Amino acid sequence: MTTASQNISPDHVADYYDRLTDLIGEAAGGNLHFGYWPHPHDGSSLGVAADRLTDHLIGKLGDIAGRRVLDVGCGSGRPTVRLARSGPAEVVGVTVSPVQIERATALAEREGVADRVRFVRADAMTLPFPDASFDAVWALECMFHMPSPAQVLGEIARVLRPGGRLAVMDVVLREPVARRDRGAVERGRSMFAVPAHIELVEYPRLILGAGLRLEELADLGDDIIRPSMDALGGAVVANSAAYAAAFGVDTERFDTLVAEWARMNSSLKLGYVVLTAKRPECPAGG
Repeated sequence: MTTASQNISPDHVADYYDRLTDLIGEAAGGNLHFGYWPHPHDGSSLGVAADRLTDHLIGKLGDIAGRRVLDVGCGSGRPTVRLARSGPAEVVGVTVSPVQIERATALAEREGVADRVRFVRADAMTLPFPDASFDAVWALECMFHMPSPAQVLGEIARVLRPGGRLAVMDVVLREPVARRDRGAVERGRSMFAVPAHIELVEYPRLILGAGLRLEELADLGDDIIRPSMDALGGAVVANSAAYAAAFGVDTERFDTLVAEWARMNSSLKLGYVVLTAKRPECPAGG
């Protein structure tokens, strides 16, 4: 089942990323998502591995030439720009963070793609776009920040054109949270603005409930979760004063937060879903 914390709003998520975007981006080569190490001992940095993860998702969208693509939860824009540079497509990114809009817009200008890449501040649960206005949608590691993943998927289905494709990468639960661990997990969710964890087995039902047809689903967690956590943990320790300032606490309190983060991670059996789905050409039974 999807387990959610109702006290974490889109404004909470926006504030978190307004404070942390630059720090996380520094650790991950301008990205705000995990890395992918299909060959665990290749020595790649988190930034290189994060770009590799982006490229893996780009491959799931198929041919985007001449298409209009929506990036849900676009972060600081690096994956969005990388997608746009992979083919002649128009791409729109949405995020609730004003800081991310500023960073992403500046990046698109520097990379010479601002004529076909733009960024909009918007809540993914109420997308400000007409029905059937995109040929493809992707959501890269953002669904766990959504208070209602089912509502987001319904909005994605609404703005997808018939035959349009959705590609998702998301941190998921492989197993339900044990009762003894729920307190630590709830405290960790509040710290890191994570209102919802979706169980891996729940995703097919959510996709179907949104009116989409699941095409592919895989769990790549073994090649993503632990090495990414280790790399991010190392970056936090190396720059602890800046992270403490971003969380608005002194270094002693921040050490407590880091310990809380570690307890949450050890309490969760995390996987990493990669899936594709399509909006049917016509309604079921049509």
